[in-house]
Amino acid sequence: MISFLEEVEQSLPAGLVLPDEFRSLFDWMEANGFVHQYKRSGERYASLYPAKLEDVPERPIVGITAPHRGGSLVTFHAAYDAHFVEAWTGNKDPEVAGRLAIFINTGGDGSQAGLWKNDEGRQVFVHVGSGSGSTMVSTLADNPVDMLRLLAIGYQELCWPEEFTTPPTADEDGNYLPPTQFRKWVETSFGVTIPITASEIVSYPAEMGDETSDDAFCRWITKHSPNMT
Repeated sequence: MISFLEEVEQSLPAGLVLPDEFRSLFDWMEANGFVHQYKRSGERYASLYPAKLEDVPERPIVGITAPHRGGSLVTFHAAYDAHFVEAWTGNKDPEVAGRLAIFINTGGDGSQAGLWKNDEGRQVFVHVGSGSGSTMVSTLADNPVDMLRLLAIGYQELCWPEEFTTPPTADEDGNYLPPTQFRKWVETSFGVTIPITASEIVSYPAEMGDETSDDAFCRWITKHSPNMT
């Protein structure tokens, strides 16, 4: 069986490259029990927690998994599909789909995040809201380390920009589980600190369909996506 890292890398379009920081992350996750497998489909994914499979309840409607009660719904997967990008944007131009690779689930509504190659040819991390829930279509981080720092804050869902100015909170049952081991790995691997709130990295999240946004990804996706207008 190939490694989880290889699964993700092989699923990316030819024009995009998984950053070294995320290559290190997926190697570390697989070596330390952060890579899991869905019982029904057999597909592998990685979460922010080293949970045992039997502790992981599936949410088959949206395909998102909560590793623990109160834990983050953020997961990584190798299911990049150009047809999904085409369906989401409404644009069948392969030049459009080839610049966007979605491989991070950010919420139970179906929102996701991943890599986008901007007009200057540089890769940044972006968010694509489901539209049926989150409408955030925005750049999340300009570099891989900041994306890892953002994830390490531990929001249960990373798709609600209205929550970005406050620290993560417990769920409706009073449970909250910070991704302690993931945080420590990010801090020690890159010599950085983890922000208290997402707004320290994502200052002005953009919203779907805003043609005058200052966010380059939001403007690009609005321009190239009939679904956004």
